[in-house]
Amino acid sequence: MATWILGQSPWLHASRVRLRLDFLPPKVWCQARNRLNASLAISTQSPSSIEVEHMPLPRQAPDISVFEEMTAEYTLAVSQSSSVYTPQTSSGTLVNLIRTGDYVIAETLRKEMVDIKIPIQPHAIYERAARVVLQTKGIKNRGDAFSAWLSLVPTAIEQWSSFKDIRQQLFRGSNYLNISLIIRFGLVIASKGYIASDAQSQVLSTLARYASPATTERYILQLETVVDRLSKTGHVEVTPRQWASIYSLAIRNQVLAGRGEHALQLTRVAATRERQVTDFTFRFLLEHSPDEEFTASVHELREQISSHPYSIPDVWDKRTCSHTDTLALASHLRYLRRALISANPPTSYSLSDFMNAYHATGRTRALLALRKKAFQHSHKAKSLWVMAEMLYHRSRNEPQLVLVVFAYHFHMIGVPRRTILKIMRLISKRRARLSQRTSLPKHMINQQYNISEKLWPTPYHTALVWEALVWSTPESDHERMYKYLLAVADSSASQKPISPPDSKFAPSLLQLPKRAVDAAHFSPFVKLHAKRGRPEQAAGVLKDMVRFGLSPGVVQWSIVARGFAEYGDPAVAVSIIERLEEDGGSQVRAGVSGDHADRASSVLDIGLYTNVLRGFVLARRLEHAQDIERRIRQRFEYVDGELRATDDALRLLRNLERQMAS
Repeated sequence: MATWILGQSPWLHASRVRLRLDFLPPKVWCQARNRLNASLAISTQSPSSIEVEHMPLPRQAPDISVFEEMTAEYTLAVSQSSSVYTPQTSSGTLVNLIRTGDYVIAETLRKEMVDIKIPIQPHAIYERAARVVLQTKGIKNRGDAFSAWLSLVPTAIEQWSSFKDIRQQLFRGSNYLNISLIIRFGLVIASKGYIASDAQSQVLSTLARYASPATTERYILQLETVVDRLSKTGHVEVTPRQWASIYSLAIRNQVLAGRGEHALQLTRVAATRERQVTDFTFRFLLEHSPDEEFTASVHELREQISSHPYSIPDVWDKRTCSHTDTLALASHLRYLRRALISANPPTSYSLSDFMNAYHATGRTRALLALRKKAFQHSHKAKSLWVMAEMLYHRSRNEPQLVLVVFAYHFHMIGVPRRTILKIMRLISKRRARLSQRTSLPKHMINQQYNISEKLWPTPYHTALVWEALVWSTPESDHERMYKYLLAVADSSASQKPISPPDSKFAPSLLQLPKRAVDAAHFSPFVKLHAKRGRPEQAAGVLKDMVRFGLSPGVVQWSIVARGFAEYGDPAVAVSIIERLEEDGGSQVRAGVSGDHADRASSVLDIGLYTNVLRGFVLARRLEHAQDIERRIRQRFEYVDGELRATDDALRLLRNLERQMAS
């Protein structure tokens, strides 16, 4: 046995040593203890202790031939013994904490390791910790914690990642588009070598669309700084073609956001930094050129930095969409399958009409197939389909479902986000109670198609949201919502971050596109005041529209005139019609054509007169109603039976005449 002990290097660990003590009486044990203490108390300066200290160590290995040979008994004892404990590193402990879900303790350990400058080994599991930071509410310094955890993931060369979960939370799972977190995400993944990835493209598109032009330009310059630092270390090398894609993507999204001048400025920045821009982007700029000076500047820059100048002729095939109103349901379905993913898709109103007609048959399979095709094709097809769904619920007088569809598919930008979330929470509670008593209607069982990121809303979508909010919220909330709409309109017109009045929150980095608000956003408030007998306030809404550079259309003027005819001063209603007649006549005499002539004829639409006529009849103002009838028959040469709405209004007038005569 002794032979085996000396043959080990090093010798056995102390944990393997066992001492056998035979049982002794208390008196004997006490004597032995006293002798042991006495021997330990020997002075270290004794001659024997000094000799031991200066005794030289043996220079040769011990002769193991005097000991016993290794037998199976010793081998069995070694196999049953416990292994030597190896302490875990700090990085390993941090990984285990993340793996077990102890994120609070992991955050504390990470900070301590940073403070005492202990290096942390990169690991893909830290991406999970960064996602938890985004999901957890009430975290202080969320941006710093998110950047700290995300910076610990491996580089793109070491281990590639799509950052699917983090992108899902940033661009899809959150009801608020946090620009500062998106910037942090883009810069951190860029430092890891993700320059030309899908994640970086998503960051660039969002910033160019919903951040200020200065923020977008500053981000691209920071991106170049990160790339320069990585190229010096030899980790990443970005090709000129990749830089062209980066600048081109930002420029096109600036144009789509209505910021043509800023898109041109970003093109000049690319030329200054000797970066190319794709020729497709230049043709995109030319298509959205507002004037000849802009076009000349684009041509000049195109000759300098276009990647393939004039590779494709500037010819755009503008085909017209065929009419499908007369087609049968099956033929209409076959047409939609092709047109939905073509260059000339159908209108959202035609899709909504098809939804109504198809739902009337009690079937939904074709609608689900069409929606899947649209969602798999492109963002434009998705946006078109969701717009049709919102119009479908609007036609069914379901404003709350309009909000649900919008909130699921779009970023809540340009709309009162907190109000929508409050309504959705109430809907969830109500539907939960309803499902316990009875089954839900078929049209409310909406099997949503899973999407990887939320879409960008257009003014058409947000206008429907404002209309749904007006008719699904109490009267006490309308003034607050209208103030927020004015703040949104001011932000869109001045291109400054949204700053609502009396708000305790600081303005965010979020900036709306230039044409985010149009006249349709104000129409619900105009109609609300007119219906509630407040025509003066309805006229005040029109004044606010003009203040923001929005021209009230025939719909807004018709609502205001109807309000004065039914609840206010009838002379004001008549003066509105006369003023519109004068404006229309002056435009015709001036010989205007094109869009202006179309606008003049639309202002003098017969629907305006019909609406005012109905208001006078309901207010029992017979003389004014008869005057409007005379105008209708003289100006439009109207014959009974042409329009149902006008015939109904004239029928009400005949009844009023009989009542007043009796």
